[in-house]
Amino acid sequence: MDLTWEEPQSPKEIIEDELIKKHKMDKFYVLYSGGQDSGCVDDFIAKNYPENYGGRVFTCTGIGSPMTRQFALDYSKELDRKITLTWARKRFYDIVMEKGFPGPGSHKIIMGYLKFHSWYWFLKPQLKRGEKVCFISGVRKKESMVRDKVKFYTKKPVDVNATMTFCKPFLYKNGTQLQEYFVKEGIKKSPTYDRFGKSGECWCGCFYNDWELKMLEKEDPFVFDTIKWTEKQLQLHGTKFAKKFPHWGRSVGADMSEMQSVLGDFVVNEDYCGESCNVE
Repeated sequence: MDLTWEEPQSPKEIIEDELIKKHKMDKFYVLYSGGQDSGCVDDFIAKNYPENYGGRVFTCTGIGSPMTRQFALDYSKELDRKITLTWARKRFYDIVMEKGFPGPGSHKIIMGYLKFHSWYWFLKPQLKRGEKVCFISGVRKKESMVRDKVKFYTKKPVDVNATMTFCKPFLYKNGTQLQEYFVKEGIKKSPTYDRFGKSGECWCGCFYNDWELKMLEKEDPFVFDTIKWTEKQLQLHGTKFAKKFPHWGRSVGADMSEMQSVLGDFVVNEDYCGESCNVE
């Protein structure tokens, strides 16, 4: 019996038929987190489309694991692949002091500030020059049931969001296929992945629980100390509203919906937070 997983579109079909022919894109930047999914899709683009490959974009959220950022820099140098670091324009600390720690309902807003805005400003100069540039993401439908079935997650391989175009070449691959590619190509991933099962480039706390804080205390003390220090700072300097949500990683967080209006003319798509968040 043939148990081959049938993909509606292969990665090459997505890139060549959707991204290049239909959307006319010719320069690709991979949203690289240091994790397994983004590492595989980065490898695929760099090896198969070297003339289109613009390099990696690593997003510094201000609440990520230093070991992941260092890994991304070191591994990019090892592979001789260009990497650009982007930084949030509104710091996680400032958001917490104003609104308190976020929960699942605020994930879209936090992601907008920490990630989407930095991507927008990264591409803006190139788009202004008329260049056809886009982002490549490693997000897959089979990462979780939520990404496969719920809301607007992972419905199509190419999304256009205001001025930004995003492509997911591995959208239809399952976990086994991804693991096979990862092993076959000898790809490396951040050491945080083995400890937490995620890239660790963002610990905003929207989808985390208290037991993970205990893991951070043991496995990533810098992030743990940063979180506990921020909780103390919130009590000293936070607004009255922010103090209603004084703890990281709880299921209930601040409602930040009114902040959406200042994020620009795009609607933040949570799809592209990728493997750093437990969207399950």
